[in-house]
Amino acid sequence: METSTFNVVSNIISHWWLIFIAGIVLVGIGIWIILSPFQSLVSLCLAIAIGMMASGCFEIIFSIKNHRSINGWGWLLAAGIIDLLIGGYLFNYPLITMVILPYVISIWILYRAIVAIGNALLMRSYGIRDWKRPALIASTVIFLALAILFYPLYGIKALIFWTGIAFICSGIFRIYLSLNFRKLKEFIA
Repeated sequence: METSTFNVVSNIISHWWLIFIAGIVLVGIGIWIILSPFQSLVSLCLAIAIGMMASGCFEIIFSIKNHRSINGWGWLLAAGIIDLLIGGYLFNYPLITMVILPYVISIWILYRAIVAIGNALLMRSYGIRDWKRPALIASTVIFLALAILFYPLYGIKALIFWTGIAFICSGIFRIYLSLNFRKLKEFIA
């Protein structure tokens, strides 16, 4: 049993960098959103769509590469596919998206935060002691998503700011998760 757990963890952590890249992409998009509040809303829609599609691709690759090692890997695959599909929709229909942007983004961010809580619990199941911090970050992302969903009338500037913060927090979670996988890899090696 111990050898099996070792093999599972070894396989997962060997691809830690895919989750790291997804986190960097989300942080970068979040910073861009905050620093460019007056650019066209269409550009914002397209940037968010590209970020979602890139993040989805990395998560799909990570889940497929680790399908034999992760219990519930299908949830990671589903999360990546959902990111890819929503991003593709936003990319192909930017004018329609401008009207529904606050709702689409908040629901997507809420979903990602719920997946992040699942990932934090996965960290706990693998014996990573510092799983509470990622769970707290994911809880913060849930709060931000709900703020966007229920208070879109504060204006596009507030939406842009909170969307940027939510993307940054979601990216930080993924970076944190990947670095913990890397530490675990170095510990095992």
